[in-house]
Amino acid sequence: MHRSTSLVVTAALIALSGCAAASTDTSTEPVGATTAPAVTTTVALSTPATQPTAAGVVPPGFSSITTADGRVRSYLVSDLSGDEPAPLLFVLHGFGGNAQAMSGYTKIEDSLDANDLDAVVVYPSGTGAEQGLPQSWNAGTCCPFATFELVDDVAFFDELIASLISQYDIDTDRVWVVGHSNGGMMAYRLACELSTRVTAIGVAAGALVIDMCAPVRPVSALHVHGELDTVVPLAGGNSLGIVFPSTQLSVETFALANNGDIQLVTDPKWSHDWQPEWSELFSRFLASK
Repeated sequence: MHRSTSLVVTAALIALSGCAAASTDTSTEPVGATTAPAVTTTVALSTPATQPTAAGVVPPGFSSITTADGRVRSYLVSDLSGDEPAPLLFVLHGFGGNAQAMSGYTKIEDSLDANDLDAVVVYPSGTGAEQGLPQSWNAGTCCPFATFELVDDVAFFDELIASLISQYDIDTDRVWVVGHSNGGMMAYRLACELSTRVTAIGVAAGALVIDMCAPVRPVSALHVHGELDTVVPLAGGNSLGIVFPSTQLSVETFALANNGDIQLVTDPKWSHDWQPEWSELFSRFLASK
C-alpha cells in the first residue's frame, strides 16, 4: 500500500519535531487512491532510451529556442488548453531519456484530461545529444554530462517559460514541473532557484542534489518514490558513482526552505521505473493547486 506523508509545513514545525514526520498508512485515503500492476516500463537512470539526435538537428515536430549561452534547445508541445488561461506543465525525462519517450510512457495527458486540466504540456530535451551523449539535466551533483559542461538549465527554463508565455495564454500562477529521476532532481532545483516562475513540482524517483535551496515564495511539491528503487535508493547512498540523500532528507530539506504544501508518497512495490499510477497521482495533486 502507499505510505503517504503530508507536510503542510513551516520551518519551525519541522525543527521542533527533531525528526522526520511519521509515515501514515493511507490505504483508505491516500494522495492517489489507486493500485497498479507491476512495472511495465523500463527506463533506467543510466541507460539511453534512444539514440541521441545528431548535433544541431531539431527533431521533427519539435520547437526550439536559442538560449543566451548560444545553445539550441528543443522541446515538444502538447497544447491541451481551452478558452481560459491554462497551466503550463513541463514534464522532464531522466538521464539518457528523451522528450518523445517521456510523453509515450507517462501518458500524462490522459490523466490531465481525466482531472479536467486543460494545460499546455511541454516536454523539453536535456543536453548531450549534440555531442552524441545521453541527454541529462544539470540538477546539481547529477547528472553527467550536463554537470560536467556546467549547463545552466535554470536559465534555460527561465528563458523558455518567458517564450511560452508570449506564445500561449498561460496562467502564470500555475507553472508546474514534473520530472522523473534526473528530471525530478531538476524539478527540485527549479523550485529552489526559479520560484519566481515555478509554483508546484512533482518529483518521481528523484532527490534534492543542490547544496542550497532558497525559494523566494512557496512552491508545492509531491514526491513519489519506491522502496524497490536501487538507482536512486529511498534510503540514499552511493549509486552509479553519485551519493544521493535519502528521500526523507530531500523532502525535509525542501520543507525547511519552503512554506508550501509538501507531500511524500512511497510504496513497497515501486521500483525506479515510471509507475503506471504516477501520472494520476501528479495530475490529482496539480488539479488541487
